[in-house]
Amino acid sequence: MVLWVSFFLLSSSSKAAEIEEVFIGDDGWVEVPLDFTFPFYGNSYVTSFMFSNGVVGFLDPLNVDGTGYIHDGLCCNGEDFISGAQGVRFHYTIMPWHTDLIDTGTGRFYTQGDSTYQKYMWENIAEYRYPDRENSFDLTIYPLGNIAMNYTEMAINNHSVTVATVGDLSAGEYKQWFYNHPTDGAIYWNNQEDDPVAIAEGQSICSVVPDSHISCLYYPETYAEAYYEQQCSISSLYDFGCVGYTEAYIDQQCSLDSLWSMACPNFETTYLDQQCDTNPIYSIYCSGYEDAVREEEEAEEEEIFVLPPPEMLAIEIEIDLPIINFEPIIEQYDIDLPEFELEEYSQEQLIEELEAELEEFFTPLPEIEPEPIEETIDEEIDEPEPEESEVQEEQTTEESEPEEIENEILDTNEEEEEESSQTQEQVLEPEPVLLVAKKKASKKDKMREIITNKLKSLAIDMGNAVSLEEQKSLQSYILALLNYNTGFNTYSTSLIDGNFYKDKDIYMNITIPENQKGLRNGLANEILHNKMVDLQWQ
Repeated sequence: MVLWVSFFLLSSSSKAAEIEEVFIGDDGWVEVPLDFTFPFYGNSYVTSFMFSNGVVGFLDPLNVDGTGYIHDGLCCNGEDFISGAQGVRFHYTIMPWHTDLIDTGTGRFYTQGDSTYQKYMWENIAEYRYPDRENSFDLTIYPLGNIAMNYTEMAINNHSVTVATVGDLSAGEYKQWFYNHPTDGAIYWNNQEDDPVAIAEGQSICSVVPDSHISCLYYPETYAEAYYEQQCSISSLYDFGCVGYTEAYIDQQCSLDSLWSMACPNFETTYLDQQCDTNPIYSIYCSGYEDAVREEEEAEEEEIFVLPPPEMLAIEIEIDLPIINFEPIIEQYDIDLPEFELEEYSQEQLIEELEAELEEFFTPLPEIEPEPIEETIDEEIDEPEPEESEVQEEQTTEESEPEEIENEILDTNEEEEEESSQTQEQVLEPEPVLLVAKKKASKKDKMREIITNKLKSLAIDMGNAVSLEEQKSLQSYILALLNYNTGFNTYSTSLIDGNFYKDKDIYMNITIPENQKGLRNGLANEILHNKMVDLQWQ
């Protein structure tokens, strides 16, 4: 809407209207006539009223039924209409920044308009009782009924703020974009943020919006940490150390290509479609599976039963033969041929004979046993024959060996399983530790990159600085960033007091005499020490 309005102004007017300053006291207002008719919530208005407290109304404050806003000038806080705020004092108003504002001498109220627009401006208007908290904003209305609100600097800490349009509030005619009460903490909102950013009570704005003010650079560790977390909240793919990076990366890759990993949700269906496109017979779930199978069977039948025609070689040979006249001699012979009885075979008999022939053809060959290999027999060594007791012990041990072997096998299997589980645990345990270490290292590298980029931008700003004071201030921020070292704050932890020896006076009523020789020795050591210190500078 703002872009459209800008084009409209450029194309419709060659000369901007003059800016007029108006004077509005505390909780006051001033009438601003319109050069056009403004439609608003079903009514049409040709005049307006600008209030010091960030409101433009279209009803005469001196002629409002009931308790109108003549009595208080819409003092002294914004109201939350969503929570049920009521009152005729709010009827037919536009609230670009409804709160308790006052001109402390440095602020200005301006109006500007013609037949195409009407603009209301609040510049450097302070929060009541806080002259250092200045607010600059403006409101523009147009003949078609559209409006535009622009904000330059806002600073409200102790009053409620409302941004809304209100028609007949009793009929529920209102549109509220923003409301904040000071007990809800603070609000930060600039042109880089789509919505206001809430700052909790006791929380530093630098920790939430690191680029909100240049003074945040005085704490480079906090700045880098806050900027890093801010970017991670915008996108988990900002860095490998961000929370949820792995899930976000998998989702990104799977959105680009479902075959990137088996973890992708559509991997199976995509892989099936790919294989079916390559070969329709890949799976019975392929759309053209039945047609492809039928075509393949038909092609196989043609290959089996249809013999290709032989290649005919046509050669023309011219041969000159003599023409011989001859007469055929025909003789008749009477020969008795033996009679043969033709056996009739049924189809079943033919099939049985063919199967028998095929079985004989495919019968496996007899297995050939390998010839035994002669083993070399070592010479027998004469040993003493065991005694009967030893034979009995051997027999008993032989009988008990199978049970012991079985038990040993079971024990070894259990030990192997335990060892394998332990090895698996040993393999799996370091992985999270390594992952955490990688994330920390990636985060540190990213934070160094953040500080480096900020130093580059500050160096450019310092080169473009006009005044010497501005250069000095930027130089101090640059020095603060140059001293940045990741993880340095960990060394600033205080030690906890432990159990120490208590103080005790040993020589309560005894005066220790001064030793002149000791004094002389001490002075000699001091002189020597000073000489050694001077040597390093010489």
